[in-house]
Amino acid sequence: MKNSWYFSLLLLLLSACINGEQTFRADHTHFLSGGNSKVWMLKGTQQQEQGELHKNAWGEILFVFYVTGEVLVGSFGDFDKGAYDKGHFKFNEDKEQLTIQINKEKWAFKIHTLEDDALVLKTLKGADLASFLHLTPLTLPR
Repeated sequence: MKNSWYFSLLLLLLSACINGEQTFRADHTHFLSGGNSKVWMLKGTQQQEQGELHKNAWGEILFVFYVTGEVLVGSFGDFDKGAYDKGHFKFNEDKEQLTIQINKEKWAFKIHTLEDDALVLKTLKGADLASFLHLTPLTLPR
């Protein structure tokens, strides 16, 4: 009788350890791609963190991130003509860095702000890129 009581207590303690809470690392690749593909548009750029936001026209520059790691960059006109840029992206969760490689050109960004309706990228590497890129999910035209 005493042995079964100890055995029950042992099972109770083990089940408490097994059913404990766990923390998981956020998968920003899914955030960027929406589980399949997601279209982000360049809302604007900044040369300095506190500088003025230079707004882009609606749909002027689009980023299409696919869950497979592919990325397409171009305007609506580029996509219509098939003249968009195609490459791959990778997100390093430990460093919170996004890299985009298109042909021989490689861009590296630090995730500065990450929200459902806004993504601000701080440029670490990339020729002729602004210091900060502000992306938003593609919205309806105004």
